Amino acid sequence: MKETNYFDEIKAIADNIKALSTQAFFIYKPIVDGFCSRKTVNARELESILDELLSLCINDEILGLFKQVCRNFYNQYPEIITDYVMFYKEMYEE
Repeated sequence: MKETNYFDEIKAIADNIKALSTQAFFIYKPIVDGFCSRKTVNARELESILDELLSLCINDEILGLFKQVCRNFYNQYPEIITDYVMFYKEMYEE
């Protein structure tokens, strides 16, 4: 296969990932808004939504949703939020 074909294939994969992450944002935005509008949540629910968002934090929009949840529930669950911020840093920061 020619080098340009590899480049084209990689670009197509990257474009698909970008499209999927944009789609994920529009799916998760109302879920996160509804979740954050609640006064309390249990630890299992919080960990579940943070797990889902953490696995999708490849763009700034999803990262914004992750941060929204973290900010909203930090006072209620500081240990969980701190753990997930560390997980994010391990996964996405160099």
